[in-house]
Amino acid sequence: MKQRSNIARRRGVTTIEFALIIPFIFVLVLGMVEFGSIFYSWLSIQKAAQVGARFAATGVGDEEGNRLSQIVAETEKWLTALDNGAKEITVSSWPTASATGDGVENDPGGPCELVQVSVIYHYHPFTPLVGDVFPEVINLEGHERKLNEPWKPCGE
Repeated sequence: MKQRSNIARRRGVTTIEFALIIPFIFVLVLGMVEFGSIFYSWLSIQKAAQVGARFAATGVGDEEGNRLSQIVAETEKWLTALDNGAKEITVSSWPTASATGDGVENDPGGPCELVQVSVIYHYHPFTPLVGDVFPEVINLEGHERKLNEPWKPCGE
């Protein structure tokens, strides 16, 4: 009879330990989900900036005069999965590869000039409990620079 009461007592202790630890496990899992989502968003932004800069370096759209809008559209293709916040795409250029100064914004540059595609994504945390720990908006940024190809002789 004494042995039976020890077993019942152990079961009670196990239940109490489980009840005390489960909230921490729950918060840990939610934190992993939130950090995974932030990391996925950051990787998507980096890839979008990279693809946009590669596209910009080719000079596609220069003849038609819609090069800037094509670069932005190509960059946005990689951001379609990110619908939880606002996105900003900026294309800048510098006349030389040294990239001194701020550059010319909303200009993809000419042949042999340096072009940069920047993507800013305003991420909004979404998980309960863990999302309350983070700021309301987390700004994630991605940048990529490429030297434009000489689709025309340089300097023209």
